[in-house]
Amino acid sequence: MIRSECTKYSQTMKNYWILLSGAWMLLIFTGCSSVKRFRSATYREADPTLVEVDLFSAKLSEVASGSSGGNLWGLSAGAQTQFVQILDERFPENSRFIEALGTNFPAAEHGSGDLTNKDLRMVFSIRKKRDYANLNEPSARFSPADRIEYLTIRLELPDTNHLHFTRWNRFSTEYGELEIADITFSQSLLLEADAPVLSMEGSSRGTLGRNEAQEIRSRYLKLNGAMGDNWILIEEEGTRESDLTGNVLADLTLQFKPFPERITYPVFAPEGLAHDMQPELLGLVFREVMVPQLEEAPDKIVARLRVDYIYRHVQSGWKTFQEWDDRVEYYSGTLEKEVTLFTREDYLPGFFCIGHEFPEKRTLTLRHTSGKEYPLQFSSYSDASRFLDWLTTRSGSGPVTIGPHTLLFRGVPFTADMQTDPAGIRVLPVY
Repeated sequence: MIRSECTKYSQTMKNYWILLSGAWMLLIFTGCSSVKRFRSATYREADPTLVEVDLFSAKLSEVASGSSGGNLWGLSAGAQTQFVQILDERFPENSRFIEALGTNFPAAEHGSGDLTNKDLRMVFSIRKKRDYANLNEPSARFSPADRIEYLTIRLELPDTNHLHFTRWNRFSTEYGELEIADITFSQSLLLEADAPVLSMEGSSRGTLGRNEAQEIRSRYLKLNGAMGDNWILIEEEGTRESDLTGNVLADLTLQFKPFPERITYPVFAPEGLAHDMQPELLGLVFREVMVPQLEEAPDKIVARLRVDYIYRHVQSGWKTFQEWDDRVEYYSGTLEKEVTLFTREDYLPGFFCIGHEFPEKRTLTLRHTSGKEYPLQFSSYSDASRFLDWLTTRSGSGPVTIGPHTLLFRGVPFTADMQTDPAGIRVLPVY
């Protein structure tokens, strides 16, 4: 009877240890798994002080163009006729006339004559507050394992600027780079990683073992971008162990409100056709280009920056790289500020004219035989300087005429004695 009771007790204890061992194994396999995102997670509150985002730099540049020069064959039919007539008058000899037909002259910076499209490169700096002084305080909101897990950046331009975003060109972070060339995008950047995350063994009352070696072969940074007429939106979501701090580079194209301007391109004879080593002006070629409208252009282009983020704070468990034992607290935050994109000087075209600035700015103009008057504006300093050299070294003292145009200064025909004006004339920027 006693032996039976002992046997029964022994069987009960055996079952107890089997159940205990099974529970312990279950705890290991469910609680110590490297595929878990965290041990526990709670949302705490909104805190806008944990993350800072600034527009580190913004730079405008001309839209890339393959047009570098032009000649007779690139002109319109009417301009070709006018140019041939000029060459025929200057070079009646057949051989010199044919040689002059190959004369090259500068082309507009853009084949379409549109200078209102600009490429804008912006660099955003994203950082989190690192409060190491309060690292072990119960109320601290920073640990070495913290990261920014989700982020949206919205940049909006005021309607009064008459600026419009037209397309994305490129997006880049420290994890990789995307070529976009579209209005919106939704892609992922591959984070290169190939390393074991966890390897563990355990034993009790004999041998109870488990070996988990999980390798991260591909992790991604999820990206989304959208664009409206006067706003852009960047959305980033970091996956496992990927922090969104760092610099983000965004390339896009925007367009200014257009305004027409008339640009002059002087055409000079090739060196072999010039006389007395002096530049010989064959004629003027005109082109109408579209530039940003200046009457409504402010001194600074200011945009509204809004940032929304989710901050992942590891309250405990941050001593290990594995995330399965982390007790996580989430905080949300919103930042809003005004940022300066660029100034008036950054987007004005670099045109040049000839004249003087004192006591007031007066420049040379052209009057057509039809009576219409046009400003004399050049697309480059070299064109304006070469025209001024020709003007100051030309022979003759009468009014300067170039084809059907008469050169004017202060509203009267320009003559040689005006070159000795005390104020002097020189090359000046138009704007």
